[in-house]
Amino acid sequence: MLAKAKSYLVGFAIGSIVTAASVLLTTPKSGRDLRTDAKLKGQELKESIQRLKQDINDVKEQIKEVSAEGKKTIKEVSTDLKNAIASYRKDIEPNVGKLESDVKEMQQTINSVKKEIKSPASS
Repeated sequence: MLAKAKSYLVGFAIGSIVTAASVLLTTPKSGRDLRTDAKLKGQELKESIQRLKQDINDVKEQIKEVSAEGKKTIKEVSTDLKNAIASYRKDIEPNVGKLESDVKEMQQTINSVKKEIKSPASS
């Protein structure tokens, strides 16, 4: 992402320089006026580059802040999720034994009923 921004900025700077030079050189003016305009345009270009550098630094700082906040948020969510899972396991643990016991009892009842069905009734 920064590579694209850097490439864009270099292109912008080069384009600005070429445009300023072509305007200065194609405008019919005296040497003194041309030098004055060149100084002014050069100063404007320097100011634009300085603003651009500041904007880039601001974006970098914002990216760092967002990244740090994202890491913090992920850690918090991860911790909350681990705690929720541990709490869930703690809550269901007493019931797991009872459920296993109930399942075994049902299996025994089913097996008992199967035996009664298979063997002729002795009544």
